[in-house]
Amino acid sequence: MYKGPRHILSENRKTGWSIDLPLKGHCRPTPNCSKACYAKRGPQSWPLPVRKHLWMSQYLAGPDISRLIDECRHLRAVRLSGSGDLLEAHVPNLISLAKECHKTRFWGMTRKVEIAQLINNARLPNLRLLVTVDPTSTLDTWNHRGKLCFGPRHPQDRVPRDSRILAVFPAHYSGRVESGMTRHQKDCPGVWHETSGCLACGRCFSWW
Repeated sequence: MYKGPRHILSENRKTGWSIDLPLKGHCRPTPNCSKACYAKRGPQSWPLPVRKHLWMSQYLAGPDISRLIDECRHLRAVRLSGSGDLLEAHVPNLISLAKECHKTRFWGMTRKVEIAQLINNARLPNLRLLVTVDPTSTLDTWNHRGKLCFGPRHPQDRVPRDSRILAVFPAHYSGRVESGMTRHQKDCPGVWHETSGCLACGRCFSWW
């Protein structure tokens, strides 16, 4: 029987520390998102990570997150749903986590407007979610009043002039930007390899 991972948080060189979750039963992908999903292939899709993602979702909805609090307490930032997406059942513990680890910024993106509203309405100084949109997103998603990020952006996609959009993510695969991509002023510098990653940039978790 799987008793859980040695370390709850996951880590990669671009985003830093993250809480990774499953795709199935969690994500609400747009057509563009589904085609470009990095967690459907490569290391994130291997059996051991997938098992950890499933465990993580159950843990984050459970009665005791003391191990997670211990891991997060001394970190500068932790990304929420580095893979997959959040469930409403995760929200109470995420709010508790942010309160316990008040020096750690908890940030991330979601395709679910209702989750972003629940998280952001908590009005904690170290907990925020951006809503991700793309040309195939529904009107309900585009009508979200909070901050947005745009992606994946393909060469033919037009990014609206919208002050709510903080960051744009060009479609990229195995570290390479999609062929024919031109630069947009709000593009993530990490995708273009101009910074070492999210912690060096901070745009997506320093806007509040």
